[in-house]
Amino acid sequence: MGDFNNLEIDDIAEWPLLPQLVMLLIVALLIQGVGYWFYLTPKQNTLHLLIEEEQTLKSAIRTKAHKVANLPQVKAQLDDLSERYDDLLQQLPEQKELATLLAAVNELGNKHQLKIIRIEWGEKEQQAFLSRMPLNLELTGEYHNIGLFSQAIAQLPRIIHLEDVNWQRIRHDSENLSVQVRAFTYQYHPDVVNKGELQ
Repeated sequence: MGDFNNLEIDDIAEWPLLPQLVMLLIVALLIQGVGYWFYLTPKQNTLHLLIEEEQTLKSAIRTKAHKVANLPQVKAQLDDLSERYDDLLQQLPEQKELATLLAAVNELGNKHQLKIIRIEWGEKEQQAFLSRMPLNLELTGEYHNIGLFSQAIAQLPRIIHLEDVNWQRIRHDSENLSVQVRAFTYQYHPDVVNKGELQ
């Protein structure tokens, strides 16, 4: 130990081998410590950030891969919805068909032995991209025939929805009912939808 106390830094080249090796080891450790602190530590922080980013990207890729795998199923559902939508649109009458539709309802009433007292379109009600067309009906007939008439209306190629139905016996001793019906059909306005899409 005494040998180490008498050594001068200026004479390091003339030191005995053991002190030279110890000094060399200390210098090497210092260089490694400084290198680790100033070079490797920032690299490790960058590495951790890159690992986190990799996990995030892997998660995003898994999500997108799942969506891509489901794409044929989603497309099939979309095609099915589009087909149903087109079918429903086909069931909505155009303006020129309203008179024909009124005549068809009147004919169904006659066919089921009902007496049509009043049948007329009400005032058109605008609703978003549809117009609601009220149909006011007043008729008399037997309960069974009125049921068959309602069923026949439901089977028309154009939608007519029976909403408000009020009935009462014509007389206490009669089988015939007096019925007032407020029904609705709808008209589609694609121009309103297209304007909405442009906004």
